[in-house]
Amino acid sequence: MGPSLPRSAMLIAAVLATSIPVQAQETPLGPLPAPEAFLIPAGARSGLPLVEPNDNTRPAGTMREGVREISLEVLRADFRVESSRGPGLRVAAVAEEGGAPMVPAPLIRVEEGTSIRVRVLNSLEDTPITVFGLHQRPTDEAEGFELAPGEARTVEFSAGEPGTYLYSIQEGTPPEPRPNGFPVAEREQLAGAFVVDPAGSMATDRIMVINIFGQLTRAEGAEPEYLEGLTVNGRSWPYTERMQLSVGQPERWRVVNASGRFHPMHLHGFFFSVLSRGTMTADTVYAPVSHRLAVTEPMQAGTTMLMEWTPTREGRWIFHCHLSFHVSAEIRLPGAVEADPEHAHSHMAGLAVGIDVAPGPSDLVWEGPPVEIDLFANEYGEEPGYRYGFTRTAGAVPDAASEVPGPLLVFNQYQVADVTVRNDMAVPTGVHWHGLELDAWADGVPDWSASAGRVSPTLQPGESFTYRLSMMRPGTFMYHSHLNDVVQLSGGLYGPLIVLPQGEEFDPTTDHVKVWGWNTPSPGGPAAFDLNGAQEQPDAGTTVGTTHRFRVIHIAPAGQLTAWVSRDGETVPIRLHAKDGADLPEQQQVLVDRLPRLGVGETADFLWTPDAPGVYQVHIGFGEGLNFPQRWVVTGEGEAPDREPLQQ
Repeated sequence: MGPSLPRSAMLIAAVLATSIPVQAQETPLGPLPAPEAFLIPAGARSGLPLVEPNDNTRPAGTMREGVREISLEVLRADFRVESSRGPGLRVAAVAEEGGAPMVPAPLIRVEEGTSIRVRVLNSLEDTPITVFGLHQRPTDEAEGFELAPGEARTVEFSAGEPGTYLYSIQEGTPPEPRPNGFPVAEREQLAGAFVVDPAGSMATDRIMVINIFGQLTRAEGAEPEYLEGLTVNGRSWPYTERMQLSVGQPERWRVVNASGRFHPMHLHGFFFSVLSRGTMTADTVYAPVSHRLAVTEPMQAGTTMLMEWTPTREGRWIFHCHLSFHVSAEIRLPGAVEADPEHAHSHMAGLAVGIDVAPGPSDLVWEGPPVEIDLFANEYGEEPGYRYGFTRTAGAVPDAASEVPGPLLVFNQYQVADVTVRNDMAVPTGVHWHGLELDAWADGVPDWSASAGRVSPTLQPGESFTYRLSMMRPGTFMYHSHLNDVVQLSGGLYGPLIVLPQGEEFDPTTDHVKVWGWNTPSPGGPAAFDLNGAQEQPDAGTTVGTTHRFRVIHIAPAGQLTAWVSRDGETVPIRLHAKDGADLPEQQQVLVDRLPRLGVGETADFLWTPDAPGVYQVHIGFGEGLNFPQRWVVTGEGEAPDREPLQQ
């Protein structure tokens, strides 16, 4: 199957997933527990109650005289993140008192104006807990209270304003973070959704809660390992819920990131509208004119989202975290593969949910015959790098900066293209056409994307497959490997795809594509990152009053990206224009100092119109400490620029 990611590299990855990447550093970890302190082998009986996955369809508690009464208990439990026959984790989990422990924690859901009375019992024998989020919304700060082992407390409060929130319980004393900012332990499986509905109108929706168990461990004399359980509604792919949907039936989802990590959540094949964004303490519900479209939405730790979309094509799709390490098969617990022969070769795990849309009419339209394109997946170097190209160059050793990203594909709206991809590498692969609205069978998740009796295959060495692409809207998109993501993406197997309005042509003098990636699966400093395949960016020139469009694409395995323009060390305004290939609502196309942070799988377009001559810098990267600036010389209006405008 080709190179895979060593478990030790997952620790660096977790740092990069949490916030902006920092240089990896060797640090003394101190005494750490052995994996056996938490891992329950497949087939072993722990003697602990078994965690039940919580699908968040039943609110906890009962109504008595206008008060929702809820009794919660924190206890030790056996958490099987895949199936009951796989390995498990010894965890603390939350149950309704007298019931089974649940992950996520029991759903608190009421109508506005409801009084809530919650009793919390700490049944852990030797560990205190701290409870956050059992209070009225909105509030400026999450209120918490501590419970010693065996202690219970009852709190009563009014629900507050409608919205999507969460509550969380912290086990023990918060661990000291490592110097690079990543904690030794995570206990976010002790968290659940808290939803307040408008009075008299409890909505029909789906609630998905992301929970994580994480523990850094080290057996005597062994390298550190990281045990992880990454789940959506209490299960890890391929055992997460499979949604059964219908064409034309609107879907409303509440997504709750109850973990301490960042998750860019990506929907394949469709755009969704973002209706609200919230936290543990407050929710911002957007007016209809402010609903923006997305295919990937960044969710910081402890945040929520209300989203709405309508399936308009049949087929098998997927909704997942686009941070590669959170869906990699490498995160499965030790022994999971051996205990699960049926899914032993699955190339995904973790934070992914499958979607089946029943047969129905399609919204796809196109004009004219298909454009035919041949694209080759090639390999180069002693430690293989990967690239897409229009020619077959397997075995060549080119300059990576000239070969990565893959070729820019430019189309017009309502064109259709048949792209035949041939795998000339020594490892299998598959191509996902990220952000495009197309038939499911062409979406490109190997051996998963399917419709009309066809499936996107795993492309074995020497094999080819023709994907049919539909160009439903103008915008900035990408294509990339969806197999062994960390290794193949950091090897360079990605490229930009632009759709222009009908009749327009791409003008590289004012339209600039900027693709951010890694060049190693284990980054340790600035040399590990690329912008258009290089750290050094070529100089460019323009004139005052000329508007330039920058299309920023983030397809590195992890990290959060931003962009800004400066002159003499001071930022100059840029105008937000589009996200994920969809133009922003007019009132959101505003001047800002810098681009809001992008997660993996996001694209964003901004406009820059220089208003004075001078030397400027266009910065794209993680922030002040790590970005690859491009020098722009701006001359007066009507004057020739000092340099030729940059050609893509």
